[in-house]
Amino acid sequence: TAAFAVLAFALSCGGAQAHDFIEGAGFLNGILHPLLVPSHALTLFAFGLMTGRHGGRQGVLLTLLFPAVLIAAILLIVSAAFPLDAVPVILIACGAAAGLLTAWAQPLPSIVPAALLVAGGLSLIFDSVPSVVSRRDTLLALGGTVLGATLILGLVAFAASRPTRDWQRIGVRILGS
Repeated sequence: TAAFAVLAFALSCGGAQAHDFIEGAGFLNGILHPLLVPSHALTLFAFGLMTGRHGGRQGVLLTLLFPAVLIAAILLIVSAAFPLDAVPVILIACGAAAGLLTAWAQPLPSIVPAALLVAGGLSLIFDSVPSVVSRRDTLLALGGTVLGATLILGLVAFAASRPTRDWQRIGVRILGS
């Protein structure tokens, strides 16, 4: 009976789709993609914490740098599509580095978080290319990814820049770790 149930369940499933969470909704899929892929969500959360710790003008510049990198990555994909197997590893490594730098809580030269955001942003877009072949659907989905990822990063950065008390800043460092 158990074998029959497993077989019936396996045969009743549809085809697996790696990047389409809602069939036929390219832009909405793009917005949901950074939220529903754990490595993307964790990396964006860590980027937001790291960016928020810088606050002020530097935090704003880092927040604006991120969508610019995402858009540049889309242009790279559209101009020459090629698979990179190391992209997911680079993405999660950048997120881990951002989280550890947040936990370390030492002042950093602007180039360090900027380099992490550039490498992570490029990796996030390269890892978010939908499985469809249509240029229009790809651009819609990746445009949604830019919007969703930028909103996540911006909201977390804003929240991480607000703590004023020592115990609150320690909480941000704990989240980063």
